[in-house]
Amino acid sequence: RAFNTDKAGQINRAEIFMLLRLDIQDERWLSAMVAIRDAMRVVGSKTYVRCYRRESREGAWQPVTIDLAKA
Repeated sequence: RAFNTDKAGQINRAEIFMLLRLDIQDERWLSAMVAIRDAMRVVGSKTYVRCYRRESREGAWQPVTIDLAKA
């Protein structure tokens, strides 16, 4: 399952991460998991900033939506 590809030829990352979480103490398995970890590359990432405000010190925090495209 983990190495089956979709129509675009991509593997299911969630299934690969499931393999990495398995606790199998076989030397060949551990070596394979090291190889998988070594083969992983981060292609891109996103950074999110969430802002909150409140009317008073006792008030509930309310999310503030910031549209950076319009800023």
